[in-house]
Amino acid sequence: TFSNRLGLAAGFDRTGELLPSLRTVGFGHVEVGTITPATGHASALGRPDLRMRIGANIGSARPGLDEGVIEDYTRTMKQVFGLCDYMVANLSAPSLRRDGDTPGVETLVKRLSVTRDVVSAVRGRRLPLLLKLEAGLSGKSFPAAIMATRVYGLDGIVLVSDCLDRIRAIATYLGGLSIISVGGVRSADDVRARVAAGASLVQVHSAYANGGVARIRRILKELS
Repeated sequence: TFSNRLGLAAGFDRTGELLPSLRTVGFGHVEVGTITPATGHASALGRPDLRMRIGANIGSARPGLDEGVIEDYTRTMKQVFGLCDYMVANLSAPSLRRDGDTPGVETLVKRLSVTRDVVSAVRGRRLPLLLKLEAGLSGKSFPAAIMATRVYGLDGIVLVSDCLDRIRAIATYLGGLSIISVGGVRSADDVRARVAAGASLVQVHSAYANGGVARIRRILKELS
């Protein structure tokens, strides 16, 4: 459960060190990262707060999706597992030649799913696992990672797109799995439109980076 639908996307707080100040803004969730074996994470990541859920966005600083990169993902997942409310494997990394269709993506998703289930059994708690990826162009085939999300029992997608038709189509395909919509969200009307298209939660980045706390509180007030 979330106190509200609006959250802060990964990329603003890459390690969790800003969480103490972000807890006062009013976000229903904050996604920290991308956390990699190279960046690590701050101790603030593990502080529970029912008012603001914490997501851990994980990845690798190395390009592509070879076996070493996949190992980076699974190792980081194990490190953050007890420190967050949900996990997101980041596949939105153009500079690292990694997206939802990169060769090896199905192997990654399968490995992540198995690792999550094993760690969940050991810890006695199942943690939601999502993928973050670009939605692709309207009318084109869905990225392979979206199909793998259904096949391997992940919990949803952090979907980078401002195309409502594309969001709606992917939400229908996923058949009830969660979608967190991010990309181009600037107002309460944008939030409502994404939810109407099938998103469960909505994230901002530039709206907070450029507009600060005042803009976020204005959006939340309009939504309430």
